[in-house]
Amino acid sequence: MKILIPNIFLTYCIFLSSVLLGLPDQYVKLGGKVTVSKESDQWVKVSVPFEFVTHPLEDKFKRTKPSTREEVINLEYIDRIKIKLFICFNNEYDKKILRNQKLSDAEFYQYYSSEVEFITLKFDRNKKYAHFLFPAAIAQRDGFLTSYINPVGYAVEIIYDGVPLEISDAIYFDKYREERILQKFKQQAQANAQKNEGILLPAHIISTNYLDGAGPVKRSTNIRY
Repeated sequence: MKILIPNIFLTYCIFLSSVLLGLPDQYVKLGGKVTVSKESDQWVKVSVPFEFVTHPLEDKFKRTKPSTREEVINLEYIDRIKIKLFICFNNEYDKKILRNQKLSDAEFYQYYSSEVEFITLKFDRNKKYAHFLFPAAIAQRDGFLTSYINPVGYAVEIIYDGVPLEISDAIYFDKYREERILQKFKQQAQANAQKNEGILLPAHIISTNYLDGAGPVKRSTNIRY
């Protein structure tokens, strides 16, 4: 039994990975750009819109009639969906103070990251959102709390049961469109966001109203509020 269980798990992982090697936006897509806006005197809201397209397990369960409970799936729902966001803001205050030092723009980039993991979601074509909250006091301190808050860039990952799904327009970085530069930006965001861990929060930690009735979420053990 000690050997059998890991083998079963490995087989499932290989199967799931092979199933999800699809085209961009085959299973899920972004429902528009990531938006950033002042929510209140305390918070700046960052919203990631997304829409389901095709259930990743639809073909399998249409071809094969389940014979055990483990093989049964309710295709009206999709489980274990994680929305991960990396976002970058420019420290305009430092940039203003050091404007005569001839520093590159990248010297003033500040990276943040957070994620929302839904335990289950209704599988339909309605647009859904993952909302995050950023402290307005930090945005004001660093000089980018304006009427229109424009991030330097962002990167979005949508992960199903531990497997990243291919999505279009997942990376935005200023005026750049070249894939090599976009990937470099994402790498920088992944490498540097840990310096600011815990600042960008899943919005439902502050209020469950931000879930918009989407579904239950997995509670993080790393954030205590």
